[in-house]
Amino acid sequence: MNTEPFPDKLARELADNTVDGAGTLARQALRGLRAHIETAEGVDIESVFDWVRTLQHARPGIGAIGSLLQHWMDSMPAVEGGQDEVRKTAIRHCDRVLASADSALAQTIQLGRARLSGMPGRIVTHSASSTIRQLLAAVAPGRVIVGASEPGGEGRSLAAELGARCVSDADAVRQVSQAAAVLVGADAIGMHSFVNKVGTLALAEAAHEAGTPIFVVAESFKWVPLADPPVVEPAFEAVPNALVREFLADNLFRS
Repeated sequence: MNTEPFPDKLARELADNTVDGAGTLARQALRGLRAHIETAEGVDIESVFDWVRTLQHARPGIGAIGSLLQHWMDSMPAVEGGQDEVRKTAIRHCDRVLASADSALAQTIQLGRARLSGMPGRIVTHSASSTIRQLLAAVAPGRVIVGASEPGGEGRSLAAELGARCVSDADAVRQVSQAAAVLVGADAIGMHSFVNKVGTLALAEAAHEAGTPIFVVAESFKWVPLADPPVVEPAFEAVPNALVREFLADNLFRS
């Protein structure tokens, strides 16, 4: 029987999850918080905020988690009343923020599809961003080339899901000069650089050299108030924003 207390259990689950993308993990954190608030005894606002702060540090390199939870805290309405009112208000607020995150995803995908609509030709992508997955679901599979994304090789599962061609990471870089565009997601975006799976930098540099546009498609809650988001996991790396043609994102979580 697992007696690990909340939020440590959920923080560990987030830390151990190397399959899902940043947006999915951020939602998982908020949904887990909501579920615990609903069932926990003695809910008070300081305890809830302490849980959130613990979850924020579960994956410090994935800025989307910390950013979405920080937004939840910053926008939490004042509560007048006892524990029952705290519980009800916090749950309603979780639902509102989750709905906003879903809207951010939908708007970001819509922007991405509009940007690609007049751009025929092959598209190269890397890793397995959930945002990119939904965007490319509307693109003919024959147009899509997916790098395997080692270590981990999650690009293989994305390619299989899309019915697209999967190539080695080195071959994906070679394909860039003949592509119409490179599309990648992001785990965190700062003012000077963004963080994504190892191999993204090589694609971005190849795209810059070839004049192939590279687009970062990521919801606005993945932006963090830092020049350079930290890279704390060996499977991730920083990529200069100067290499990016355009960041495609909604504005729901940014002023």
